[in-house]
Amino acid sequence: MHEWVNLTTRIGESIQNPQTDQLRAALDELFASKDEEHPDSWVECGSEQGPLYSLTFFYSGRGIYTQYSDADMTEELENREIKVSGPAEALQLWEYLISGLHEKL
Repeated sequence: MHEWVNLTTRIGESIQNPQTDQLRAALDELFASKDEEHPDSWVECGSEQGPLYSLTFFYSGRGIYTQYSDADMTEELENREIKVSGPAEALQLWEYLISGLHEKL
């Protein structure tokens, strides 16, 4: 399990250990915004001694899942694109990430 989870909203607000309603609100705002200047929001989670996982979504529905070797992002271990239809699907994937269910991404 992850030692920490951090949500960064499209306007740069950082929320530690976000609750489902905070994740949902960030995604609803992101998908409604269509703001080219602030086009994405992401969740990062990991531990000081283990890998760092990141899942970024853009208002277009494009997502990028990345796994790094450690919290310093020393080595990128995996990087792939994910496409979602909207905020509900993106929320489900963020919840999988936070729960450690990376194989479901």
